[in-house]
Parts: sequence; structure tokens; C-alpha cells
Amino acid sequence: MREQIDHLIAMTDRPNVDIQVLRFSAGAHAAGSGGHFLLLGRDDERDPLSSMNVVYLELHRRGLYLDDSTDVHNYKIMFDYLRSQAADTATSLELLAAARQELTP
Repeated sequence: MREQIDHLIAMTDRPNVDIQVLRFSAGAHAAGSGGHFLLLGRDDERDPLSSMNVVYLELHRRGLYLDDSTDVHNYKIMFDYLRSQAADTATSLELLAAARQELTP
């Protein structure tokens, strides 16, 4: 796990990466029963219709891609809600560093 945390900490130096930790103390959250998901694509504020956005759901034996605009919109709302519950990026980095310190032999 040390290597994984080191990798996450290193990724925080990238300008296009934000890492936010969702603490267990946050309790139940919007994605609690929905499993893993990824939002793929990008938002183009200049031309929203040209944005390529897809939701990828990770299932037990396969993946599922959703490209219906309503589905994508609902998952974006869920993702935004998760981000609002998570620690900010600076606090998340401190939490990762503390967890890494606990793993040092």
C-alpha cells in the first residue's frame, strides 16, 4: 500500500489531477450503493453538444458504458456531490501523507 499512496501523492504535482479523499466519517454518500463508476470525456463550455461524455460502470464480470445524456447527467450530479463531501485537495494530501507515515516500518 505504501507504493500506492506514494503514487497518489506524486500525482498531486500534475496540474490536471485533483485528489480528494472521502473519509469514512462522511457516512453514507450518493454512490454508496452504485458501485464504481468513471466519467469519461470532457466538458466543452463553448460547444456543449460536441462534448464526448460517457459513464463507465465497473461490474463484477464486465463493464457497462452509458451514453444516454440523462444517465451521464445523473452521474455527473452524483460525482459533484461526492466531491462536495470529500476533503479538499490540500487536506487530502495531508491525509495521504499521514497514512503513508503510519505505514513506514
